[in-house]
Amino acid sequence: MYFWKIVGNAKNRAHAAQLVAHVYALLGLGSPATRFQAKSQPVFFGEGAEPWELAMAHAVAANVAAATKDAQAHKEHYGKAISLLQALPDAERKILGATLRVVPAPTDDSSAA
Repeated sequence: MYFWKIVGNAKNRAHAAQLVAHVYALLGLGSPATRFQAKSQPVFFGEGAEPWELAMAHAVAANVAAATKDAQAHKEHYGKAISLLQALPDAERKILGATLRVVPAPTDDSSAA
């Protein structure tokens, strides 16, 4: 992130923040993950994002939601990431697929009631 703050543009900084959010979420640290995700969302959920960037943003959002125990957001973002994954070219689909393999899949807790 330090490097991109010096030489990067807004999109570079958003990618760096998204990566940090993903790592914090993988570590189960929901609060800092949420803070860094908030820095990237306006770029990747806004106009001008590439399809792979939007898909990745949903994958990371699913991971952050899992870390914060927000089951509804987790399920929603995970589903969108899976849906967007299908439309990506092979190389991008492989990268996003690898990312999704480390994001916990949502569970259906409706049967636990």
